[in-house]
Amino acid sequence: MYPMRPRQQPMPPRIPPHVRPQQKTPGGISSLLTTFRTPEGNLDIEKIQVTAQQAKSIYSQVSPLVTKFIKNKRAPYKNLFS
Repeated sequence: MYPMRPRQQPMPPRIPPHVRPQQKTPGGISSLLTTFRTPEGNLDIEKIQVTAQQAKSIYSQVSPLVTKFIKNKRAPYKNLFS
């Protein structure tokens, strides 16, 4: 159809991105509790309380947004299944 059009070179093969091997990290409750230990090795109750309060605050701020988002996503399909 376009005789004067130059031929395009084929695309080179896609090279997958370098995958870095994941380091093994200790999991479970023991790893979580090490976050809340004092340098002496005791549990830091105040740090646990502050973290729990921050998590509660974040949840109370995000929960209404997530609920509204889920309701809005379901609304377009509401009449299809009624």
